[in-house]
Parts: sequence; structure tokens; C-alpha cells
Amino acid sequence: MASERPRNGEGGLPRLRPGRVLLALAIAVALVAGVVGLIGHIADFDRLRDALGRIDPVWLAPAVTGKVAGYAGYILAYRDVAAMRRGPRLPTWAVTRIVGIGFGAFVAGSAAGGLAVDWWALRRAGCSGNDALSRVLGFNTLQWAALGTFAAVAGLVVVAGQAPEVPLAMALAWLVGVPLCFAGGLWVSVPERIDRLSRAPRVEPLQRLTPKMVARWVWTGVRVALADAIGGLRYVRLALRHPVHHSAGVLGYALYWVGDLFTLYACVRAFGAEIGLVALVLAYATGYVATALPLPVGGAGGVDAAMTLALTAVGLPLAEALLISVTYRGVSFWLPIVPALALLPTAPRLSRDLGEIAASAGSRA
Repeated sequence: MASERPRNGEGGLPRLRPGRVLLALAIAVALVAGVVGLIGHIADFDRLRDALGRIDPVWLAPAVTGKVAGYAGYILAYRDVAAMRRGPRLPTWAVTRIVGIGFGAFVAGSAAGGLAVDWWALRRAGCSGNDALSRVLGFNTLQWAALGTFAAVAGLVVVAGQAPEVPLAMALAWLVGVPLCFAGGLWVSVPERIDRLSRAPRVEPLQRLTPKMVARWVWTGVRVALADAIGGLRYVRLALRHPVHHSAGVLGYALYWVGDLFTLYACVRAFGAEIGLVALVLAYATGYVATALPLPVGGAGGVDAAMTLALTAVGLPLAEALLISVTYRGVSFWLPIVPALALLPTAPRLSRDLGEIAASAGSRA
């Protein structure tokens, strides 16, 4: 961990002006309305109206509870991974604000906006630029590794013939893809190999805008990003090799996904639909992959459509699947915007708190 850190103001925090966030929300509403209009036309609006009339609002409270539990797990995991390998020890309230402000950046931009806030927070807390980026990518990799494990196990159950409603291709995609990713990560993260592969080259400023110079500069940037991504596997490997010592990191992300899965299940039950656990996991994982794409305004519209199609693939009618997806996104995406907006004005105070954490760690060192 390096002692250098941004010195002034918010130290590079992505700008999250209220006007920009409100514009992003308006665009998000328009995108969702477009998706609902298009899929609703295909599904038949009369069937949508009938399905909406059968909604049981009692299930909405458990849906919100699942989301709250998921965020609690995420905060626990974030604290644990941030502190690995002599990293900053962040108070729970500081992490809560980081996660909330990161969600605001996610809504205003895309997945990269939330990652930028995480990088900024670790920089302010005392990490060097490359170390902060490696830790952020480690967060992300460990988080997706937990979901991939759930989906791969569910895929194995399908292959064993226990969930015939799930398409075999959906199950095989996870059953084959996840072990290949784990094998690649294990091979790359061998200690003597990762030290070499995570060594980032220096990015020199462009001297001339010639095609050759630009291509070389871009290639160097790609190598730096790849080196930081590989460096993030150190934290994943450490958590998986010592799951008891890093139980908060391992179980925290598991709790995050379980909470979100329960939110989706509660939305399914709210419309009187039935879905098995294996089908729920695979439909959720398949639809959720859309959030990893660089979609604008938090994937509004695109994720709704992807989740709808995934639910229909496991046997739910199109009208119910659309309403379930929109309700799920209402709880998991739209509802958390309220605390995210409330936390945005606390960014300067958070910046000072993180700076004090870095200064305290530097004095102890």
C-alpha cells in the first residue's frame, strides 16, 4: 500500500451532479417504458392486465428484505477484501457510503461508474493506483465467481435430469464455462506466474499521432489493464485458499446473491407463478449477465428484457415474465436509488474520512 493519495477535494471522485443523475433517471424510465411497450405488445396487453390484476403485494416486503440482506453481505465482503494484504481497514459506515455512492454512479453511467467510485475510495484510503485497480477487479471477480458457482452447480443438476424445464444449452453454458474460467484463473494466479504477468508496463505519453504510435500506446494500455486484472486474482486466490480467515469475503458475496435471488423469487410468487430453485438460479444468472455489459444508465431496459427472456426460457409465460422482471428491477434497481441520492451529498465528508484512514495507516507504518 502506498502513502500517496489524491490531496484536494474529492480527489477524482466521478462527478455525480444531481442534474446529471436526474437526466439519467429520465432516460432509464424511457428505456424501460420502451421495453415494456415492445414486449407487452408481443405478449398481448390484455394478458398483461390480467396478470397485473392477480398480483399479491404481500410478497413485495420479502422482496425488499432480500435486497437489504444482499447489500449487507456485499458490505461485509467489500470490507474483507479491501483489508487483504495490508490493505485499508474501512469502517462499516464508510463502506456503506462507498457502496451507495457507487450505485449512484452506476445509475448515472454504467458498470464502469461504480468501479470508478470503488477505485477512487481505495485511492483516498491510501492504495496506489495500480493496487486500487487490482483490488477493485478482485472484488468484481470474487463476486462473479460466487454467482458462477451457483449457476454451475445448478447446471449439473439439470444435466443429471432433475430439472427438465431448463433448456440443456443454458445449463451447459454455465457448467462448461465456469470451470474453464476457474481453471484459467488458477493457472494465471500461481504465485511465481502472477508476479510476472501482473507487472504493468509503463504507459508513455504520445509523442506523435501516427498510426504506429497510437497503436503501440493502445496496446500498452491493454497490457496495463490485463496486468491489473490478473493482479486482482491475488485476492480471489487468497480468499479461496483461506475461506475461514476470509469468511466475510467468501460468504458475504454468497449472501449478496442469495438475497438477490430471494428478491426475484418473491417477485415470481407475487404474480402467482411457480419456479423451481434450479430454474430460478439459472434464469437469474443468465439474465443478470446483461449487467456486466457496458449498458447506459445501469442497464435500464436491457436487463429487464434479458431477465424476461431468461424467465420465459425456463417455462414462465411471457406476460408474467415481463411483469416479474419489471417488479424485480423495481426493487433491486429503482428502490436503492433513493438512499443512493441521499448519500451523494456526503461525498466530501467521505473523502475526508478516507484521507484520515490513509494518514493514520501511514503514521502507524
